[in-house]
Amino acid sequence: MDQEIITEGLKRALESWVRHASAEQLWRVLQTGGLSPSIAVDGDAVHVRVDLGGPLNPLSELGRTDGRLPITEAFLGESAIWGKPPPQGDETREQWFLASELAQEHARQFLLAEVGEKRELLSRFVEGWMAG
Repeated sequence: MDQEIITEGLKRALESWVRHASAEQLWRVLQTGGLSPSIAVDGDAVHVRVDLGGPLNPLSELGRTDGRLPITEAFLGESAIWGKPPPQGDETREQWFLASELAQEHARQFLLAEVGEKRELLSRFVEGWMAG
């Protein structure tokens, strides 16, 4: 098994999860993290899957912002398209996010960028898996 190939598979699985996640799943990741990859070997094939929840691991914090919106929020400010988000901690903030396709798209962009930037973290996760 080649660590680089498995790491690339993990990156693709994370990217796929981000692209296909529901609004509720995106919100949960921004709030608390919790992405949980699993790697399985079947003969020569390695299968990587990403779910939300599961045991804590080095990637569990990926995407977590504790409810702060990604930096992309600052670029759009209070435009009519974006709408002004409720303040952090406001109980309506989640509903606003779930109703805003643009907010969700920006969350996806943020998460995809974070996956790309955290290549070393992905490699360490795979190293740990291979050692275990």
